[in-house]
Amino acid sequence: MKLVIAFLSVLACVGTANATGIKGAGSYGTAGCGLGSMVFGNEAGGIQILAATTNGTVGSQTFGITSGTSNCGNGAFAKAEVNSFIQSNTASLENDVVRGQGETLSTLNNMLGCDSQFSGVLQQNYKNVFTNGAANTDKIVALSQSCRG
Repeated sequence: MKLVIAFLSVLACVGTANATGIKGAGSYGTAGCGLGSMVFGNEAGGIQILAATTNGTVGSQTFGITSGTSNCGNGAFAKAEVNSFIQSNTASLENDVVRGQGETLSTLNNMLGCDSQFSGVLQQNYKNVFTNGAANTDKIVALSQSCRG
């Protein structure tokens, strides 16, 4: 039971880690992503042993890779979530793209890791992305590569 409480405490900390000054900034050292990368950053050398030990002790690396937290990038289910969001909100998204702004478009930008300039990219490619009342999720995701470098 104590282990479960400790694990839940770690998960709660992971969500607020960047706001509290922990070193994680989306990059990690040789120990990989996980809570260890958030605590010890990407400093080279022996510190990575501590980062790896932290990752292994609390299991944060596996959880981070699956969920997209703990400096691990997009989760394993990120593409499915984006596809589902686009399909479920096609009409609202199409309206927002035409206007160049809106809550659905803003949410999509956040999911894809893009800034508001991506709204203009979608607007310019409207005819390629929306056809016959449906959104082409593959084209939207492909276009989002330009905003993520």
